[in-house]
Amino acid sequence: MRELATRLEVRSPMALYRHVGNKDGLADLMADHVYGLITVTRGEGWRPALRSLGLSGWAAIQAHPWFARLAFSRPPWGPHALDVHEAVLAELDPLRLPAATRMGFVSTVLGHVFGSGLALLEEHTMRARIGVRTDAELAALAAPWLDRVTASGRHPHFARLATDPTRHDEAPQSFEAILDWLLDGLATLADAGSDAP
Repeated sequence: MRELATRLEVRSPMALYRHVGNKDGLADLMADHVYGLITVTRGEGWRPALRSLGLSGWAAIQAHPWFARLAFSRPPWGPHALDVHEAVLAELDPLRLPAATRMGFVSTVLGHVFGSGLALLEEHTMRARIGVRTDAELAALAAPWLDRVTASGRHPHFARLATDPTRHDEAPQSFEAILDWLLDGLATLADAGSDAP
């Protein structure tokens, strides 16, 4: 509340409560504001709709990392959240899937967005707590522990991985790649639904 009051140039955090009933009301408004940054491609089918939901959701999370935690604790009932859900459900409607399956499609994509966002938020929190800013600093901090694990001989597969120079290569599972893998999996359900009488 203090940070928000400072950003809004309000003298006292308590003055914010003139506009919202309580801290929960403010959290609802903040979450719905970020939902307003999420876009859904319309008129091109379910897959582009879900892909745009995922990519724009990930962009929103990166801009507002706190949203990942808030999204899990607040119902998506604000006007922007409802607009997002309405848009994506409209694109899923032609698949003629059961309601639970359609919502499962949305939850799969948003689960990837919010889960990845929580991982990012916790990574930032951990790095701030231990005073590490770069990957190189983190690697240097972990090196003595990795040396002990390797020397113990108890975890040979992990030790081989930890000492493999290619472990720092770009991983194949970027946010976007995982999103595409998920959509490939959902396509099997979509195909089954479109074959239904």
